[in-house]
Amino acid sequence: MRVKLYLDTSVLGALTDPGPEDRIALTRRLLDELRAERWEAFVSTLVLVEIDGAAEPIRKRIADELARTPVTVLEETSETIALAHSYVAAGAIPADAETDARHIAVAVLNDIRVVVSWNFRHMVNIERKRRINSVNVREGLPLLDIVSPWEVGHEEG
Repeated sequence: MRVKLYLDTSVLGALTDPGPEDRIALTRRLLDELRAERWEAFVSTLVLVEIDGAAEPIRKRIADELARTPVTVLEETSETIALAHSYVAAGAIPADAETDARHIAVAVLNDIRVVVSWNFRHMVNIERKRRINSVNVREGLPLLDIVSPWEVGHEEG
């Protein structure tokens, strides 16, 4: 069974970044490995809404990549919104970054144990992960790993 990965908007947005080059290269490698079906990829409707808010050239470039990549789109629900509010209330995610909490909640409530993000401030951060998992334990939910594309490595044999 393949590992399920939830990609937040920052991963797809990195494709249009001016740099650093290694960030773009790692993002491309991740997408190539998703196309090779090494992992199972998921995004949410929230990701699509955030992409829709970008400038046309960015939207087109990301849409082209998504069209070539097998990705399942997940819906937000009242349960995911409530869990996101729990993350904010617990101080796991700042109130002004509630969207990040919503991404995490969609992953957790869809039994996806790995969130991939370039957002080191609010997501890929030891203290944030500890607080998020504290909420998950309290709520009887699975533990979550939040990693950057650097940590989604390709191991040979």
